[in-house]
Amino acid sequence: MSRHLFIALGGIASAVLSIAFATGKPSMIMLANLAPLPLFLVGLGYGAKAGFLAGAVGLTLSAGMGGLVAAGMYGLVHALPSGLAFRQALLQRTDDKGQATWYPLGAVLCWLAAFAGALLVVVALVRYEQGEGLRQSVSSYLEMVLRVVWPVLAETDRNEILAEMVPFFPGAAAVMWLAVVVGNGLLALAILTRSGRNVRPGPTAKDMVLPDWVSWLMVAAAVVSLLGSGDVEYIGRNLVMIMAVPFFILGTAVVHGLARRVRARQPLLVVFYVVLFMSGWARMAVVGLGLIEQWVGVRRRVAGPDPVREDE
Repeated sequence: MSRHLFIALGGIASAVLSIAFATGKPSMIMLANLAPLPLFLVGLGYGAKAGFLAGAVGLTLSAGMGGLVAAGMYGLVHALPSGLAFRQALLQRTDDKGQATWYPLGAVLCWLAAFAGALLVVVALVRYEQGEGLRQSVSSYLEMVLRVVWPVLAETDRNEILAEMVPFFPGAAAVMWLAVVVGNGLLALAILTRSGRNVRPGPTAKDMVLPDWVSWLMVAAAVVSLLGSGDVEYIGRNLVMIMAVPFFILGTAVVHGLARRVRARQPLLVVFYVVLFMSGWARMAVVGLGLIEQWVGVRRRVAGPDPVREDE
């Protein structure tokens, strides 16, 4: 298959998968989560320029199939973040020994989290300009969804569900979106590595490092959440959830690093992920472990030298 044909097919496949979300069917919605995959396959396999061309094809096709709104959603949700990710992931420089040093994937993750946080702030400002706060907008939207998908639900039960969902809905939605983008990127890299078409090597847990600036974003979000009130506190709380994602991934990398020192590594990791899936407190503990690793260096103290940190 020629390069240009692969680029075109990647953009077409991405746009078609994205439009599948509009059907409303659960199976199609799940399929739409794979929309970034073709863009990553092109970008990580043929270079950033090729990936951007595939995104442009997908953007044009989305506009033709669903109009400007569909094109805008495709650009914000799939094309732009995927392009940011593979563009940064393909950056490299030569060290003093003449060896290529790749841009840390942890820093790519931080840029995606920062993008999600910035998008949340922009949405909040737009809603404020329209005379409605972000929390009120989220509450109204979720109430409408519940009335449509569960019309027989009693008002008392609906209010209880809203009380549980509204406080953390924007942050949870952003975390799920980050998981989709990162998951597609890693899947594409694994496919390309297996076929020998990868430009950069695949990631390992010991190479997971974060830039220092992400700590300040996390601190700023926490300060806004603690000192703010009303919608400001609401925005800060959800920003904390978003910026916690890189530290969560870093925390899991620390666990993997420590597990290498134990003979029963596989059973230990299975138990770890089962507990992680079932317990919110466990997920918070892993975020805390990631923060400690970022500020203190658990791996360096327990398992030898830490990877060199990049601050780009």
